[in-house]
This record gives sequence, C-alpha cells and structure tokens, in this order.
Amino acid sequence: MRIILFTGFLGSGKTTVLLNLAEYLARTTEGGGGKVVIIENEIGDVNVDGKLLSGSSFETRDLTSGCICCTLSGELVRALQEIQESIKPSWILIEATGLAHQTIADTIGRALPSTVPMSVVVVDAERWEELYDSIPILISAQVERADLILINKIDSVEDDELKVIENDVKDINAESPLIKIAASRDRLDNVWQEVIVNAS
Repeated sequence: MRIILFTGFLGSGKTTVLLNLAEYLARTTEGGGGKVVIIENEIGDVNVDGKLLSGSSFETRDLTSGCICCTLSGELVRALQEIQESIKPSWILIEATGLAHQTIADTIGRALPSTVPMSVVVVDAERWEELYDSIPILISAQVERADLILINKIDSVEDDELKVIENDVKDINAESPLIKIAASRDRLDNVWQEVIVNAS
C-alpha cells in the first residue's frame, strides 16, 4: 500500500489533480492496476469535494469537522488502518484541508512505519502573490516539506509572472522536483509516471 498526501490552499485545484492521478492509477499497469482509495478532509460538517468524489468510481472516505494534521489525526490513523485491513488497496490518496501542514506525513509514518507517504503540494499560480503575501507562514510550510511541488493553473498567468512564482517557490524549497501544470486542461500522464517512481 502506497500513500500520497495532497496539500495546498483552498481552491488550488487539489481535487482535480487528485482525481486525475486516481484515474491514471486505475487505468495503467504502472499504477499497479489495484484498488485506489481516496480520503477527503475538509473543515465543516458538509464536504462538497467529498460529494464530487463520491460520484467517481473510487472508494472514498470523508473526514470532516476538523483538520487531519491536528484535531483529526487520530481519526486519520484509524481510517488508514481500517482501509489497510478491509480493502487492501494499492494506493491511498489523501486530500488534506487547505489549512493543513505537511506534519500529517509524520503522523502517518509513525502510525504505519512500513508506509512512508509522499507529500505533494498544489500551488495556485493564479493566487500565489495574494496568498503568499497574506498567509506566508502557512504557504511556505506547505511548500517547504513537500516531496513534489505542482504549480497549477499555469494557463491563467503570464510567462513573466510564472517565472516569479517559480523563483519564489524555489527559494522556499529548492530540493524537491517542481512541475508546472494546468490540471483542468491536461491529462498529466507524464507527471504521474514520475510520481509513481518516487512513491515506490
């Protein structure tokens, strides 16, 4: 069982990116051809993204009324253990709330030592400057600890603006791979091939 954790601020395109990957895993040999389970975390009693995901062909779990990096960390661990025992999926894809920190990966690693989750942050190119100016600590923390950085919505910004975003992101985390995408437009198969290699 392999786990990929998606973080990124609200509206960055995490659900679109995650579903794109889930569909790739389900239809390719590289993905193992096994079961894919999606865990969706959102703060609040009603999980809109969860309703969208429930219309997909993937097994889904919702964790609401808190954030899995703090108040719901125990519930996340219990959900992962239950999924591992009852479903035995090849992949678990976790979409964290927009306010989550990458510390979730540490929690998962301690609870399931045989499974080291891969952390992917989805950066919103369209709102980068606004978010980086208003909540720099959260945005920097999400980027800093990511194993892979996806700058999404590149079709919504000019080339010179994208270069500034890329430089800002590299100033925060120069070690992890950075890939520029337009998730609502592209299939991203080449991206997922790299993700599978790194998550193995």
